[in-house]
Amino acid sequence: MAATASLSILLAPFGSEGDVRPLLWLGDALAARGHRITLILTPYYKKFVDVRPAWRWLPLGTVEEFAAVTRDPRLWEPRRGTELVLEQMLASLQPVRALLDGAHEDFDLVIGTTLATSAFAWAEARHISRLEIHLQPLCLRSVDNCPLFMEGAEWLCHAPKFVKRAVFWLIDKMLNRQMLPGVNAYRVQLGLPPVHDVNDGIWHCGDRIAGFFPSWYDAPQRDWPTKIRLFGFPYTPVAESDKPLDAALEKFLAAGAPPILWTHGSANLHTEHFAETAVGASKILGTRCLLVGPAAPPAGWPELPPGQFLYLPHAPFERVFARCRAVVHHGGIGTLVQALAAGVPQLVIPRAHDQPDNARRLENLGVGAALSFRKLTPPTAAAKLHTLLDSPSVRTACARYQKQILADDPLPALCAWAEEMACNGRLGEAPLP
Repeated sequence: MAATASLSILLAPFGSEGDVRPLLWLGDALAARGHRITLILTPYYKKFVDVRPAWRWLPLGTVEEFAAVTRDPRLWEPRRGTELVLEQMLASLQPVRALLDGAHEDFDLVIGTTLATSAFAWAEARHISRLEIHLQPLCLRSVDNCPLFMEGAEWLCHAPKFVKRAVFWLIDKMLNRQMLPGVNAYRVQLGLPPVHDVNDGIWHCGDRIAGFFPSWYDAPQRDWPTKIRLFGFPYTPVAESDKPLDAALEKFLAAGAPPILWTHGSANLHTEHFAETAVGASKILGTRCLLVGPAAPPAGWPELPPGQFLYLPHAPFERVFARCRAVVHHGGIGTLVQALAAGVPQLVIPRAHDQPDNARRLENLGVGAALSFRKLTPPTAAAKLHTLLDSPSVRTACARYQKQILADDPLPALCAWAEEMACNGRLGEAPLP
């Protein structure tokens, strides 16, 4: 039961499935405590709404509009991918406002991911408390522990602090020029003052910030915002009593040795080379291959031995990873967490966004290895996997961090923090630090 009266809470994720699921995880916990949940979400992910009939849904845009972004090849380029995401954020400002204005709901709390800028500004104008969720450390730069912003920028992680500060200044100047005109025009419409810096005005604009990762993944730094608190990864162990797996998947998993699972993200439709590498590397290693992703498998897939290869557009990773020898993936934070919880080695093939930084952190933890997409071939992938699968230290590290995740339950403290924040805001008090 909730420790407070029933609250009206808006969830505003921005991004792909890996950005949506963590807010659903939190929303489910808050709903179980008696709170009323409203979710603003693209119809592309209507499947998440269908299993939560008690939630109110505000559909943002159309399936085709979201699909068009996933089909855009720029999305997976290091620099242009970031530009495309920021363009989409700016394009969402007015549509989100229209939905929220039309909802006629007196929300007590707005919870959104890093780029839920429209919902956060709308809430600020109405004096509604705002809880911002950072899903990965890339959102929190530091001169003491600099994230890897993109492949090829490893030098910056080891540069002197004055060099990092200079680079950060240049990045901010570029982003201010790109982002602030549109954001400030929107804020003026809401009766808000303009912001002058992307850090306070966009990246860290919440009254409070929750880091959805543990301190052993990235320890708090002295130059992080003081209003952030780390809660751990958004993971809840799956009950054994859950419904059975798809019959074809269960048959494949039970038919032989544990396979290596290959996946390149729920929003990536440009995976031909990745899929072809999965087939070639599996043949070199003599391992079974489970390929999962929304894009079609490579040409000739139907002729592959059915007991050795299986393609599925989707699979419940939280239940399948533990039955695999290793996972090869793009480095998305959601996939990474599920693999850590399963205790299996990870080979990361990063492309853009937070993926290179996540790959570096997994290597530092000793649970996986990174391989540049530009160098991805069946022999290079097979060699990396062979090393991971034969390494006692990798097995030890996987078991160690699996135990860490399974021992953590951040939801009680996180829900209490959110409730306290909402109640203070509702009573007209200043948000807590």
